[in-house]
Amino acid sequence: MATAYTQDELRSLFQSSFNLKQWYSFLQHFFNASELKEKPEPIIKDTTDEGYYLGNIDTKDHYHIGFFCYNIRKGSVANKRVGLRNLVKSFINPTWGIFDAALVVFDSGDHWRLSFISDIKGDATSPKRYTYVFGSNELLYKTPIERFRFLQDKGISFENLKTAFSVEALSDEFFDKYREQYADFIQYVTGKRFVKVGNKWEEKLLGEPDAALMQAFNYNEKKIRDYVKKMMGRITFLHFLQRKRWMCGDLNYMQNLFENSKYKNDYLDSVLEPLFFGILNTKPDNREALFTEYGWDKTLLEEWKDIPYLNGGLFERDEDDEPESKFPADYFKRLFQFFSEYNFTIDENDPNDAEIGVDPEMLGHIFENLLEDNKDKGAFYTPKEIVHYMCRQSVIQYLKTHEPDEQYVEPIEQLINNGIVMPILQTKDVASRFMILLKEVKVCDPAIGSGAFPMGILYVLYYAIHNLQPHAEPKGSFDSTETKREIIQNNIFGVDIEQGAVDIARLRFWLALVVDADEPQPLPNLDYKITCGNSLLSRYPIDSPIENVFIEYNKGKSESEKMTLSKYKKLVSDYTNTSNHITKENFRQTIENIKNTFKTELTKQEKEKISKLRGRILSLESPMLLGERTRKEKVELKKLKEQLVKQEELQSNIINNKLYTDAFEWRFEFPALLDENGDFTGFDIIIGNPPYLRIQGIRKVNPQFADELVKKFQSATGSFDLYVTFVERGLQIIKRQGIVNYIMPVKWTNAAFGEGLRTIISEKNAAHQIINFGAYQVFNASTYTALQWFMPNSNELLYYELDKNLTTNQELDSYLKSLNNKKASKINANKLTKEAWVLTAGYITAILEILESHSRCIGDIFEKIFQGLATSKDDVYFLYNCTEDNGFITGESKHLNHYVQVERGLVRPLLKGEDVHRYDNIQTNRFVIFPYKIENGKAILYTENELSILFPNGYAYLKECEEELRNREKGRLRNDDFWFKYIYPKNLALFDNEKLVAPEISYGGNFAYDKDGIFYSTTKIYGYIKKKDITEGYKFWMALFNSRLFWFYIQNTGYVLRGGYYTFKTNYVSPFPVPEPQQTRKGEKIVERLTEFLLYLYDKNNADIFTHTSNKRLATYIEEIIDMIFYELYFEQHMKDNQIDVIADLNNYDWSDISDAATIETFYKWYQQSGNMVRQKIMLLDTRSNNFIYQIHRTATI
Repeated sequence: MATAYTQDELRSLFQSSFNLKQWYSFLQHFFNASELKEKPEPIIKDTTDEGYYLGNIDTKDHYHIGFFCYNIRKGSVANKRVGLRNLVKSFINPTWGIFDAALVVFDSGDHWRLSFISDIKGDATSPKRYTYVFGSNELLYKTPIERFRFLQDKGISFENLKTAFSVEALSDEFFDKYREQYADFIQYVTGKRFVKVGNKWEEKLLGEPDAALMQAFNYNEKKIRDYVKKMMGRITFLHFLQRKRWMCGDLNYMQNLFENSKYKNDYLDSVLEPLFFGILNTKPDNREALFTEYGWDKTLLEEWKDIPYLNGGLFERDEDDEPESKFPADYFKRLFQFFSEYNFTIDENDPNDAEIGVDPEMLGHIFENLLEDNKDKGAFYTPKEIVHYMCRQSVIQYLKTHEPDEQYVEPIEQLINNGIVMPILQTKDVASRFMILLKEVKVCDPAIGSGAFPMGILYVLYYAIHNLQPHAEPKGSFDSTETKREIIQNNIFGVDIEQGAVDIARLRFWLALVVDADEPQPLPNLDYKITCGNSLLSRYPIDSPIENVFIEYNKGKSESEKMTLSKYKKLVSDYTNTSNHITKENFRQTIENIKNTFKTELTKQEKEKISKLRGRILSLESPMLLGERTRKEKVELKKLKEQLVKQEELQSNIINNKLYTDAFEWRFEFPALLDENGDFTGFDIIIGNPPYLRIQGIRKVNPQFADELVKKFQSATGSFDLYVTFVERGLQIIKRQGIVNYIMPVKWTNAAFGEGLRTIISEKNAAHQIINFGAYQVFNASTYTALQWFMPNSNELLYYELDKNLTTNQELDSYLKSLNNKKASKINANKLTKEAWVLTAGYITAILEILESHSRCIGDIFEKIFQGLATSKDDVYFLYNCTEDNGFITGESKHLNHYVQVERGLVRPLLKGEDVHRYDNIQTNRFVIFPYKIENGKAILYTENELSILFPNGYAYLKECEEELRNREKGRLRNDDFWFKYIYPKNLALFDNEKLVAPEISYGGNFAYDKDGIFYSTTKIYGYIKKKDITEGYKFWMALFNSRLFWFYIQNTGYVLRGGYYTFKTNYVSPFPVPEPQQTRKGEKIVERLTEFLLYLYDKNNADIFTHTSNKRLATYIEEIIDMIFYELYFEQHMKDNQIDVIADLNNYDWSDISDAATIETFYKWYQQSGNMVRQKIMLLDTRSNNFIYQIHRTATI
């Protein structure tokens, strides 16, 4: 039986150096080991590390877990990520049995790591390691103590071990508590706090604001929030440095500093700011002078003399740091107590190899959590499993593009995915070639958020270079910190409109450099690498000529001051690494001056265009000595004047519009991307998670920006989403062979708003690969996403669709790693036009191809597929809960909020979406006022006089609502004599026809038959009027629309909405293929008779035919038979070959009787006979056509 350990006993164990005897005791008493070796058994493998097998445990949920121990020497890879798979192989020994997981100690002498390693069976999945680091008597180890006491209480099971070693649980806990600390500071200043109401964050006033601080920040609450974020970000960074022992060698220095301070009540201004600005941002020789200038306590200089100078910008004093900022001591006490409870690890976790603690990647989560309105901005934090996959795949594609020989395909994948250098890459020449490619790649995230994707790229490049370096430079040595610095300086770029995002992203890059450094070094300046701006807005085109920029800049300059493009590029590069504040400021000023010259020169170019236009107009307007201008010249003059007006408006807009305050000029900011002629060469990879935000939301908040997007972007069509413009921008700023890779919704491929982007993609043949996650939601929101790669001149699209139910991102990670080209549907580029795309995978593709072999489609059958009435004021025109009596309709007016009586001749029966169901006997108690008369197939508006004479009650009601009707559409009818008309009078003459009706949004087909053409409808209902030469009747088409086959088609080609509903708009319905008449005739009459049965069974006015079976149940049998008929009409040969054809069997039935209850009863009894072939064939679908018809039948259940 296991022994209970107290909190103090656990802390003592974790704080101590590793002791094998003590560990044996712990395995025996805490874990109640099933077997412990009397002496540790050595692990035989090719390594200098001493590894031992200690024993095992069979958990209460029947998992076999091995206990191992390694003595780690310096430079060992056993406890590094690259060695994990090989490490797991060492656990294989026939005498030990096969393990499901392992609990492993890695003892390095100065500390020890305890790892739980799962997924170690076979090669199908990657092993996953989760680690605690122990061995310091300065740390409290709160989290592992809590987790091990949880194990003690719940018992040792595999699931409980996973929980005890869970990184996610720690992350969630840390985020929540960090948010609370942040909210405390904000509430102290503003009196306000964001609290969760339902699923949304709402700001509430909970107390009085601090008057002095509010005034200091000019009552700008966004500035206050940004300041607190930055302050807490700086403090967080110091906790990571503390982990390196760079804060006076004390692992708990930040809390101890506060506890021992005499300035607790003015801690920010008197202690933290001197530490930030006077120490971390100032070289030791200059610190005393700065302390004197600001009046800081000089006694702190001696205590802080060993704290390094870091540079980099994080600790630069800016205008927000100037106000006096006093917070009560308790706020900082709680903050440092909170931080002291967590282990800070400075190496970013890999999804498969994580240290349990606060790692730099959590800073990204923190940033996202603190943007309370982030979801409203369309921003979502991307899980690391997806980030890593996208980064690896994009670098793989980049390498394959530049080394297209087939022999390199697998070696590239092995290098990037698994860190394996295959023999073909091990020659010096080949390894050097690939090293150069990796060192030259240019990558940008245009919506960097907190830096997840650039950080992912950093580590992909870093590990690839690390693994190739011994082969490319056999005699060279690898400098980890310098390699990362070079990648950050040469390869990675990022932009974000949020300064807070930029700050966090830079912070993560600085920490990436700190992690491997043995000694502190000044950090690089990332101002021109990770930059704040609006990626979508630029004042000038990327290809505007800039040859005169430096001529203009050099005017009046001495030879030494004159600038060339190459000198400018070097200046920006040198700025990144300078640590001298004066030099840095001089560099920055020069760079800003040159950027301003760029703007001035390009403005001049635009002015010259205007001047030339004016000159040409003046020439054409000047009087002629003889005759007059030709017609051609007059037309040209008119066009030139129009151009001038547009050009002047554009130029004025660019110069004066505040919208352009955050405009991002790609060439000014990233001169490393310019060639010797000043042309923008572009990036190799654009990668990221762009914001998802519909234009309607943008227009509410910033209508000018919305208008500008529509003007500037070809993809900004219809009710577009912001992410489509990011794709277009990405394609504009990549190289000819570049890659754009985003995680974003896939709706653009078949939604109406995606036409603009589809046009761009099809013109460039840029659709390269899509991995559609289907219903699986990567983000905690109703957002259906896909990984999407765009590469110009792609011959085909590789399309994948998630074909299994997943519950976690870890499962998604395994799915992604299982993908290969053989699993993809390959869609030829010439099929991807501006029209809606049909993207399917596997058997679905094969079925759709057979369907599409039929020559007709629904668009050939129906003369009109039309939308219902658009009145622009439904509350006036619609009457509810109506009754009819003696030529009058009495109904409720929602506008007047009481009942009114109008003439029956002025109204029409009205259907709304909820009124129409499959095979319905349509009924409604709503009516719509219809101020039109139908004559000769046209709708003619009554005059006001006619209305008053013919329909006095109805006219009186409309007059009562006149003001409301005139004010429609912002007063469009204010001065209109026909103020009572519909503003959008479309399709008015179509309703009085025999037709089918169906709701626009539906789960499955919900088509009904308006035989007499009496029903009108709202815009959410579509009407279907067939062509006169179509011989098949409406009942046949209603049955087809309500069939599983049609629903299967819509599900796999249509536009999914929340809850699994689909839109049945014309462009999704019209392409549905239809067999030729000679084929449909084989089953048409039977379908029509069965449809009559269904009309009877679905009519709620009819009593159940059987006492033991409801009419609704009977209807399901009838519908299944109809489905079988349609399968046969579409796939006749397949049905006959597999002996599941039913039309011949149904033709043997006597269909002569009328469709009443007795007839249906007789048919059902025939169908239920044990030898009935139709019934038997339906039952045989799953065995005789499992991968074809049965899949339609199974997945398209309604």
